[in-house]
Amino acid sequence: AQAAQATSGGNNAATHQPLAMQHFSNAAFLVASSIMLLLSGTANATSAIDTCTGVQCVAVQCQKPFKFMNAKDAGTCCPLCWADNIDVPEDRSWAKGLSGGVGPNNNADPVLCRGVMCPALGCPEFEQSFDGRCCTKCASAASNIGPAEFAKKYDDMKKGE
Repeated sequence: AQAAQATSGGNNAATHQPLAMQHFSNAAFLVASSIMLLLSGTANATSAIDTCTGVQCVAVQCQKPFKFMNAKDAGTCCPLCWADNIDVPEDRSWAKGLSGGVGPNNNADPVLCRGVMCPALGCPEFEQSFDGRCCTKCASAASNIGPAEFAKKYDDMKKGE
């Protein structure tokens, strides 16, 4: 009989709990909506800040094929000269004579040194040496100990102890 009373909507605390939860969730939704409205109003107010304040623009005179574009249309602080289609040939004359480097030393690990380009050496062949890494080095460069060489020599020294 008690089970029938609870399911039929009797005056039981168990039947009032879902109603209280519904009221609580409605109130939480209203509070969250109010906060979102306040924040969206704040976002609109901050987005109206002029970021170009203090920017001084110079007068531009555009020559063909460029056309004058005002700052608002360009989305910038200052007007500029704009061209929709310009074909400019690439000038690679400055790269004439550059090799891009040399490959790794023949004794280097082919997997670890794949795709490596080493600088061209400026020392005679009898001064060149290979230290187990990808590139051949000049003896003068091998005597200058950088961080990597220092770490390698330190590890070799620790292994010898």
